[in-house]
Amino acid sequence: MAQICSVIAVSHSPFLYVTPDEWEKGREARAARRESNAGLPELPADSPEANEAKHAACMAAFAELKRRLDEARPDVVVIFGDDQKEQFDFTMMPSIGVYIGAEFEGYKISKWTGVPIPGVQRPTRDRSPEHWARVNGHPGLGREIVKGLARRGFDPAFLDGLPHPDEGIGHAFMRPLVYLRPGFDVPVVPVFVNCFYGPQPSGARCYDLGRAVREIIEEFPADLRVAVIGSGGLWHTPMSADATIDTEFDAAVLRAIETGDARKVAEVFDAVHPEVTPGDEQAIRLNSGGTMMATGIGSGTGETRNWIAAAAAADGVPGTVLASVDIWASPIGVAFAYWEVNA
Repeated sequence: MAQICSVIAVSHSPFLYVTPDEWEKGREARAARRESNAGLPELPADSPEANEAKHAACMAAFAELKRRLDEARPDVVVIFGDDQKEQFDFTMMPSIGVYIGAEFEGYKISKWTGVPIPGVQRPTRDRSPEHWARVNGHPGLGREIVKGLARRGFDPAFLDGLPHPDEGIGHAFMRPLVYLRPGFDVPVVPVFVNCFYGPQPSGARCYDLGRAVREIIEEFPADLRVAVIGSGGLWHTPMSADATIDTEFDAAVLRAIETGDARKVAEVFDAVHPEVTPGDEQAIRLNSGGTMMATGIGSGTGETRNWIAAAAAADGVPGTVLASVDIWASPIGVAFAYWEVNA
């Protein structure tokens, strides 16, 4: 029978894939926006030395997670991640989807270079081996996850290929592999969770999803070692003019992870309700990701759903938080965690 050999949760901010001197470009752009709009929040400004130290802490956390994943010797990796219009759009946006194809391709980091700066067009990368990778899927486990979820009351979409292969699969699935499995040499089953666009699944539903996937893996009749990764988060609202970091939210999520209580992580998430004034079309648009159906937490912070699903796959096992770093230049609260599960 298959078994889960490793569970990891990790942020995938573009700021983690550039040098710390590029962080300053993002900070300067936000500072310029604040100068022209006195209503925007003042954010801390880290020194170059502080940025170097924060970047080093993030890289050390990635290195430790890679070491642990290498020691776990996974035969396949299941990644909970979200699509941000790389493959889906508003003609069809699944709440939960599973990739069951034999392989997929995508940009290792992103189609664009550097960090995102509002109003600035970034150069694009080519699809050379330096920037683009092919990854094997695992159709057997992918199909079993789809069937198992259906039996448990979920209604998952499934993909046997990418709707937009030239764009490649979303960054939520590729970026963690850049540091954790840089050879892209282990089969991957992507599990899509709609985190960005309202209406999204609740934290409680994502907890149920993670528990269900754990059960399905453990029932799979093959001698497989399966690693589970939750990709994204924590608090960030990219491209929003008033972006900041809710440090209390991040701390509460990470405290719950350390207790091994995945349901508590979901409760922390579901307790936050973005304030949206009825009739404020711009606010509704921002909070809904453009669907005009604002419900729970959206934007980048909504990726915390992927952490919830990963935590649920290790429910009952205390998690270890390797690092929690506030990158004010973005701004985003990034974090790195793992759970000691079956050896």
